[in-house]
Amino acid sequence: MPNWAEGVLKVRGTKQDIRKFLIEGLEALPSMSGEMARMMGKEVEIPNVKIEEDEWEFNMYSPYGLYVKGTRRAFIDGHIQWYFNDSHLEVLTIDSFKQAWGVDATEFAEISKRYKLDIKIYAFERGMEFNQDIEIHKGEIIKDNEIQFDDYEWECLMPQLGG
Repeated sequence: MPNWAEGVLKVRGTKQDIRKFLIEGLEALPSMSGEMARMMGKEVEIPNVKIEEDEWEFNMYSPYGLYVKGTRRAFIDGHIQWYFNDSHLEVLTIDSFKQAWGVDATEFAEISKRYKLDIKIYAFERGMEFNQDIEIHKGEIIKDNEIQFDDYEWECLMPQLGG
């Protein structure tokens, strides 16, 4: 069973590029029993992702969560709600992000490049007592810092996340 780095995934780009990432770059997860069956080589029905959108907001829902394609075990809880600011560059903040063991910036650099997005991730890993601060612009890793602490419970802003 892995430790989880949990935190926030922020995506910045045009409305069209962010929308394309959400629709093409995320995949619905099966139920836990379905995941076990899939691991045993059985065919599993993946639930449909429900999307509702208008000119001011985009909502995406999957009952068992979403997998970030192109990553090694990065996930988002099943509901994304995004309100548009009607500006050239939009920002989507997803506060239910997690990845097994730690965040691999190179995986997200590929995603950033593919969808022409800037990505910012801040993750907390309680088990190994570190945080990660990552920023990527159009495929280029700007920052990939692992933050260590002398006293994790006191110094870390959210010591109960992750682990």
